[in-house]
Amino acid sequence: VLDGRVGAVLAVSVIHALAAIPWVVLIVSLGLVHIHRGQEETALIDGGPWHWLRFGLAPKLRIWIAASCLWCFVPVLTEMVVTNLYQVPTVAEQVYLDASRGELSPWTYIAAVALCALPLLLAGGWWRRRQVPWSDLVYRAAHHRGERLTLGSARPLVGLGLWCVVLLLVALPLVNLLIKAGWQPQMAATGESQFGWSWTRLATTFAESITLYQDHFVWSALLAAGSTGLAAALAIGLRGWLSVSSSAVGGHGPTVINSIALAMIAVPGPLAGMLIIALMNRSQPAWLGMLYDRTLTAPILAQQFRIFPLAWVLSGTVLANLSRGVWEQALLDGLGPWQRITHVVWPQTWSRWLLMLLILFVMSIGELSCTILVLPPGVTTLSMRLFEMLHFGMRHQDSGLCFLLIGLSWLVSLLAWKTLNER
Repeated sequence: VLDGRVGAVLAVSVIHALAAIPWVVLIVSLGLVHIHRGQEETALIDGGPWHWLRFGLAPKLRIWIAASCLWCFVPVLTEMVVTNLYQVPTVAEQVYLDASRGELSPWTYIAAVALCALPLLLAGGWWRRRQVPWSDLVYRAAHHRGERLTLGSARPLVGLGLWCVVLLLVALPLVNLLIKAGWQPQMAATGESQFGWSWTRLATTFAESITLYQDHFVWSALLAAGSTGLAAALAIGLRGWLSVSSSAVGGHGPTVINSIALAMIAVPGPLAGMLIIALMNRSQPAWLGMLYDRTLTAPILAQQFRIFPLAWVLSGTVLANLSRGVWEQALLDGLGPWQRITHVVWPQTWSRWLLMLLILFVMSIGELSCTILVLPPGVTTLSMRLFEMLHFGMRHQDSGLCFLLIGLSWLVSLLAWKTLNER
């Protein structure tokens, strides 16, 4: 039993670590961009690469490495999908089990707040006090032009190592999915069952993934559209309100909203669903119960705990790409708030706003922890169906759905790459 528990914990740790790699790369890259290039060159000249790495780069990246570690903790403390599959009793998993069995008690909420939300809030607040202004960081990253790193004779070795990492992280999982999608039983002449792989089975799996789950695609798209629209409207509306009323909440408007967004991220997913149930699952007023039972209002609201913080950060990122000179010129020209939006912001950033909506849409499709307890009767999303398949061992269909979701995310990544590389 102990060996099984250790193996399950290791498996969950590896899965969460693989999912965190892109975020860690992004956060550390922001830290690298923020480091002054002149200081790097001085350290290289004075002491060489090792001196630069030890005394120049590492000390300046400590806060960014700490932020990466903090971000890695977030899904471990707040998500329950992976831990449920491997039966690892985390706090979020226990909240989900208690809620699904109807055994919630006040101690459930106390444990979730004390062990998940409070540590993340304290760590996030500590990091926010030490980071540079987000607008300055984004503007510097947007206008940063990296230089080619000269590796000399070590270039082939480093290139080989990078390709091995890519094969390990990307190619092997995809090959595994292909094998499962094309694997089928066959009856031998002796009457025994044999298993083999065929292109026909692979094509059938892909076709079934599209035709058998059309309703799931529709429900997922509707839920993602509603969650994305609400989160984007809230984030953009709050940004506009803060730009017009600079003295909002005593001048601390951005800090208040940042704190709210951080608190939403820190809430365990199943607990967010329970909060929505407590708000909407009631007989009076009748319209509230109707919205809970017959519409997607409950899962849309539950997903805001994950989608709105991302929308808030992305909206600030889009606006930070506009130089201060543009804003100053708009003010000198006497443009009002609406004119600044139509004549300054939208013409220069419309492609990035559309990209933001696509990112939120994809994140909503993959989200499950917050919505698993509040989906209305008769509504099953792709993430929910895939969650059930992984429990029941339906290897053909889950592989096909995984490929479709991977293709969707890669399409958004391609659009993001082309948008961000526009001149």
